[in-house]
Amino acid sequence: MSQRGSRPVRTHQHDAGVWHQHIQRISVFSLLLIFGTTFTLTAQDTKPSTATTKMVTLRVDGTVRQVATQKETVQTLLHQEKIVLNDHDLCEPATSAPVVDGMTVTVHRVTYEETHERITIAPPVITRWDRRMTEQPVVIREGHPGTAVQTRCRWKKDGVLTVEWVQSKHTIARPKPTIVVRGKLPSRAGISGRRVLTMVATAYDPGPHSCGPFASGRTAIGLPAVKGVIAVDPRVIPLGTRVYVDGYGPAIAGDTGSAIRGNRIDLCYSSRREALNWGRRTVKVVILQ
Repeated sequence: MSQRGSRPVRTHQHDAGVWHQHIQRISVFSLLLIFGTTFTLTAQDTKPSTATTKMVTLRVDGTVRQVATQKETVQTLLHQEKIVLNDHDLCEPATSAPVVDGMTVTVHRVTYEETHERITIAPPVITRWDRRMTEQPVVIREGHPGTAVQTRCRWKKDGVLTVEWVQSKHTIARPKPTIVVRGKLPSRAGISGRRVLTMVATAYDPGPHSCGPFASGRTAIGLPAVKGVIAVDPRVIPLGTRVYVDGYGPAIAGDTGSAIRGNRIDLCYSSRREALNWGRRTVKVVILQ
């Protein structure tokens, strides 16, 4: 029988073997792929770390201590140690500086404060010149100090004062000036000093409201009742004595009055309004002659 054109007969066992070989190849390829990927990931995960531990000296809040850290910057080191920088605090080196083994990090606590202080203002001295006075000044009114509140600003570094200044000053009570009278008296006067009296001074005018309806306009020694003439108690200041009254000026003791007794004087003004404006005051009276 001729074999031309005949084909081999494929059996079921033969097909099963072929498929079995294909499955083995696919399984091996899959295992190799999974193993390669796992090996790569494992190699990446087990890459050795380059971070090293560094020893740093830390100075803060009055303490000095050694700190071990793997942080890269001073800022992260401070965060690690739970150190908070306030608004004005200084850090040496800067917080952005890298951490180096053996370095020293210092934190300076810087504070700013304002205080309000009550201060005393010294009274100024006002000098009045009178040629009838001696060269030695005579105090006719003592001054009184004033009061002010000032704002003092301070910068402190680690509790030590570094900068201080006064920013503003507000006056609460103005000082009352001290008033002195001085001058030069000719030596022929033969007067070496002055007597100063503290007296109660009122004021009057030559009209009928002050001197009554029968006032003549003349004083007890015959002078016209004008500004510059005062009424005195002759037992204290003799009539005709030249004086200097604080706030009134030079005058002469030329009149008397029933109510003028002891350390009391009455100052003459040209008008009733001026006399009322003066009122009643305690003054210094300098005996000039």
